[in-house]
Amino acid sequence: MARRVRLAVAPARERVGAPIEPDGSRRHPLLLRLGEGEGRCNNGCRACLSRPVGASEAPARGKHVVIRHREATLEPELLARVRALRAEDPASLTLLTNGRRLAYPRYAAALARAGVDRVIVKLFGLEAGAHDAHTRDPGSFAQATDGIAAARAAGLEAHVCFPTRPGDAEARGVLAHALTAADPVELPEPEVESHPNEYRYDVVVLREDVAHAHPHWTTSFFPMAHVNTGPVCNIRCVYCNVHGGTDQRVYDRAYIEAQIDDAFERVAVRRGGLGVPTLDFIGGEPTLHPDLPEMIRYARDRGFPKVFICTNGVLLRRAGYLDRLVDAGLTGVRYSFHEHRAEVANALADVKGLGESYVEVARLLLSTPALHTHFFRILLSHTLDSLPDYLRWLAAHNQTGRPIDLAFGMPSMRGRLFENRHVYPPLDGLRERVEEAIALAVSLGIEPMIHHAPACLFPDDPERAACLHVSTMQFDPMNDEERVEGFEGDARYLAPCEGCDARGQGCAGIPSAYVDRDAAEAEAWLRPIALPARWPG
Repeated sequence: MARRVRLAVAPARERVGAPIEPDGSRRHPLLLRLGEGEGRCNNGCRACLSRPVGASEAPARGKHVVIRHREATLEPELLARVRALRAEDPASLTLLTNGRRLAYPRYAAALARAGVDRVIVKLFGLEAGAHDAHTRDPGSFAQATDGIAAARAAGLEAHVCFPTRPGDAEARGVLAHALTAADPVELPEPEVESHPNEYRYDVVVLREDVAHAHPHWTTSFFPMAHVNTGPVCNIRCVYCNVHGGTDQRVYDRAYIEAQIDDAFERVAVRRGGLGVPTLDFIGGEPTLHPDLPEMIRYARDRGFPKVFICTNGVLLRRAGYLDRLVDAGLTGVRYSFHEHRAEVANALADVKGLGESYVEVARLLLSTPALHTHFFRILLSHTLDSLPDYLRWLAAHNQTGRPIDLAFGMPSMRGRLFENRHVYPPLDGLRERVEEAIALAVSLGIEPMIHHAPACLFPDDPERAACLHVSTMQFDPMNDEERVEGFEGDARYLAPCEGCDARGQGCAGIPSAYVDRDAAEAEAWLRPIALPARWPG
């Protein structure tokens, strides 16, 4: 299997509190050629789109490296060069190729043994006729696609790029997923060296038809643009919906600031005055990015009235760090505070000692009036019993002078939750537990909202359901594309949903984990709800 990107010096569970420095970035890797001259190619393209580049003299250790030499697989020294580069211990080693020689399984396996992590195969059409017409070599498309299959079988990570951008983006994406199970990467350089999905961001927007139904939705932090600082994380929570900590990269500051520019234009300028435009730094863990204070200041200077971070809080304990973020312009924290009992938090996060810091950071945030802290608690099988005590703990430690902002959510079928379905709370009694918790919270001066859950989790008050008030858009600024994105991960409608008003108003149904486990139980649990007559839509 392909070697993972490695930027940290120790496993995640040994690095709590230690910042991780960027490596020079996957967006701007070392581009290396093989020897002198133009090199050879077994395609006959009229204009070569990947001629050799000047060799970098920088050491490869800890760097992302891309071999880009016309058709490098035809060069006799390729395997030796790969072995030499691997000995320098790069963060990743990628080969840009037309893929034809990879069709020989023994050669693909030799590349994997030598140390290649990833191949990017160039396709010039969506089917054989168009591709082969460009390459002027019949059969080259079949060899390229066979090469992709052989590379994956050898354990290499494989992607495709479309230098000539044939067809439309949707058609290219369909073919890329069919061949590699991933989105295509983009030309021109330097985007071809980048992993797919990095050049996009999500925005949670208020639905215009219901946005004014409850003041919570227009006075908090919507529309909110989520800009990713990189997948690096210092813990590996079993309930993480993005596999945080599996990939230890941070993204370039210049790239992140370009996303902020685009987000401000789309969220604050084009959308007008609906809500309070907010920039939210997400990850991974954004506090691991060494330039976070400067990027917060950039977002505020760009014009965002609110700037948040979504964090596990571990590094907020560093002396003076939170003050530094506030001084830079941070206005809020979305705190993943799912459990206040240390031993349970440790087990869920797979990190010793985390539970103590969870509580310490919660106290810190609850005593920092300058920040708007939004607490989010996923309802998990391990923590349902402690929910009343959790609410009392929050209320007892609140020194902000304002009500606590809190949301409950069910696990959404994304990321690591596919692998840890045992943490999903049982449906039996779940709705009753939530009803009791909300009643207790209201008595304590807390007004919880329901995120990442079907509206019928708390059917008595649909005003609390996020799915009925917001939707998620995904923006791809490089291609100026936008599309509606699923808000709740992998969820399904069952028979009771057919007669439910919420289905037509944004509810995505029940998380698929429950259907997979016991479809009959899931169907029996769902409860159609009738929205008030005044409900827009």
